Amino acid sequence: MLDYLQRNPRLLILGSLTLLLAVILACGSSATATPGVATPSTGSSPTIVPTSVPPTATVVPADAPTASTEPSGTLNIGQKELGPYQGHPKLAGNPQIFLNQVISAENLVAHSSSSPSEFLPMLAESWSISADSLSWTFKIRKGVQFHQGYGEMTAEDVLWSIDQIIESAKHPGSSDVARMWQNEKGSRETPDPYTIVLNTGVPAIDVLNRVRNPWAGSTWVASKKQSDEIGEEAANDRTALTGPWAFDDAETSQFWRFQAVFDHWRQTPYFREMVLWEIPEESARVAGFQTGQLDTFTMAFDSITTVEGVPGALFMAVPGGGESHLGLYGSSYVGLGTDDQRPNWNPELPWVATTDDVTSPEWERALKVRQALAISIDRQSIVDNLLKGFGKPSVMWGWLGNEDKLDPDMTWEFDPVKAGQLLDEAGYPGPDRFSLTLTPSIRGAPSEVEACEAVSQMWSDIGINVQLQNLPYSTLRPTLIARTYEGITCHATSPRIEPFLGYTNWWSRAANWYAGVEHPWLEENMPLASTLFDADERWVAQKEVGRFLYDNALDIGLYDFDVIWPLSSNVASWKENIRLGDTRNINGMEFAKPR
Repeated sequence: MLDYLQRNPRLLILGSLTLLLAVILACGSSATATPGVATPSTGSSPTIVPTSVPPTATVVPADAPTASTEPSGTLNIGQKELGPYQGHPKLAGNPQIFLNQVISAENLVAHSSSSPSEFLPMLAESWSISADSLSWTFKIRKGVQFHQGYGEMTAEDVLWSIDQIIESAKHPGSSDVARMWQNEKGSRETPDPYTIVLNTGVPAIDVLNRVRNPWAGSTWVASKKQSDEIGEEAANDRTALTGPWAFDDAETSQFWRFQAVFDHWRQTPYFREMVLWEIPEESARVAGFQTGQLDTFTMAFDSITTVEGVPGALFMAVPGGGESHLGLYGSSYVGLGTDDQRPNWNPELPWVATTDDVTSPEWERALKVRQALAISIDRQSIVDNLLKGFGKPSVMWGWLGNEDKLDPDMTWEFDPVKAGQLLDEAGYPGPDRFSLTLTPSIRGAPSEVEACEAVSQMWSDIGINVQLQNLPYSTLRPTLIARTYEGITCHATSPRIEPFLGYTNWWSRAANWYAGVEHPWLEENMPLASTLFDADERWVAQKEVGRFLYDNALDIGLYDFDVIWPLSSNVASWKENIRLGDTRNINGMEFAKPR
């Protein structure tokens, strides 16, 4: 990868990810400045910059504006999937939850552009934590205005928005948010309109992690007044948020359009408007970029060479921008034989045992299948051929940036011969062993569908009949939540600062999303790390969980990947303003300038 970068000086690199959780707490108590802050508003409603450009318009070239120049031109972005516009904290689904947070919504804190473990003020000016690690005090920024004239944001809006997310049937982190913000042992107080005192009841080191921007599992702040006045369904269609882009119009399966907020408290966009276009096919997105209709788009690495040939094109890149793994659904061992047994627990699936006893012959038989699935994948080939070297093989989900803490033996060596032997021993002789369904989660990661297709072929090579199922993520996700999906997914996410921040994806109480596996041992041992503020103790707990997951092949890592965004000659790089918390989709578009 470094050789490629050296040969391509136009590739703009943001810097590697340094994942140190200690910085989170240090920044939480002392940080006082927000990057890119413009002069705060005086309390008047922000003005939406009008436009006469129709939804089908292409970019209007413009000179780079000075600080005193009003926004001009259109920034056009090609996305794989949008779905209908949704912005209400209770009703918004995926991918809307994530897209809102990188466009028009804001959170209490923000990741910095230099380290994903560094939190900076956003809607919260400052925060602190008590000596007993239970009480968090957030000072809310004054003068921040909601879109559409719904007035100033206060602590009431913040708490209301958080409660709406807890009530959501779609938000992937609702149960985690409830654990901290509605804990039966805790409390919440608002001593004044700009202060929130949260007592989590039990120590929760991940409080900031659930109020951060950008991240799909985070919270965002919407106008309570709007929802009260027009109803949550109507508010969901054009939500009053606080970000530098205000929603304007949308056509499902076509586009979302946003207008710049003039005199925004943090950063007034340089472009007058921004349009996101839903274009599922990579070839169509590339063609749109070549013809000047798109200024940037979610790009497969196969397209780099083609994009390089477009006059004036350059790239922005984030090394270590995400990670992909296999979700082994049906592996739900919590509540077996009771009313709580999951509908997708199916011991007829070759990778699922008839018992949760990890010492039993039945478990050993299913384990051999899972190990065979893991070692029959040539991860380096995927990295070399599909990611073009912009990534690396991975062992387990959640450990990107912390691989040095894994035991040396924790690796998946590519060995299709041994994989075949394991399947024979498990009672699935070749050449036709068994069938399974494999589904890529389409969420904006590079080459996510192509890589899943490659896994399908590798499994076919060892005698497994793979039914590759391509679905919109909005269709797949409800079946994961309901625990009715019985296949395997290729699923990409943003990196975790530490593994425990993703452990709730394996808890039975995770009502709105889970990674495919639930087991009594994990139920008992996974929650511990989130309560430990001592780093050494926390890592001992995390490594123990990682060891269990690896030894039992309950999570199979695929690869870590870089994120690369092409830029047309109409837009200058804003690499120094990209926040590193979740870079599967581009963010910081308010800092993009016409060139």
